[in-house]
Amino acid sequence: MQRATTSPSRWGDERGLTVTELMVTMAVMLLIVSAALAMMVRAMGTTGIVENRRDVLGDGQVALDQMVKQIRQAESVDQAVSDVDTLDMETYINGTATSVVWRATGSAAPFALEISTDGGTNFRTVASSLKSPSVFTYTSHDGLLDQVTINLQLGTKTSEVTITSDVSMRNV
Repeated sequence: MQRATTSPSRWGDERGLTVTELMVTMAVMLLIVSAALAMMVRAMGTTGIVENRRDVLGDGQVALDQMVKQIRQAESVDQAVSDVDTLDMETYINGTATSVVWRATGSAAPFALEISTDGGTNFRTVASSLKSPSVFTYTSHDGLLDQVTINLQLGTKTSEVTITSDVSMRNV
């Protein structure tokens, strides 16, 4: 019985990869790396959009919560000063009567939403990504202003959020 043997010359003649085989291998690897890189860039872009939207929505919710609370506690709104971009009211903050002014400022988007709790002397920015300065709408019933609608249109280059709330004044 004879055994099958491998001839030493068969293994000894192999010289490595040809240039064609090397080029095909490099092209396939380049396609795989390009596809992986494109997926990673797309995922990073999507993450940035989601983060922008989350930040804008968070700023808007904080501002809206503050405004709603102050408007509900308001005793009066100064209609001579109040406009679509300004709300001037007498309200209570922590049980203390306070003159509060909310306003949208800026000459072009993004506008800033600011608050003053000293009657309009010192303002601080609450949100800085307003798309429109038209924030307030006033509703009167029986000749008495008793409802304010807040419409915050917030956004960045990659995302936009609109938050709206109708607030009835309790103390009017």
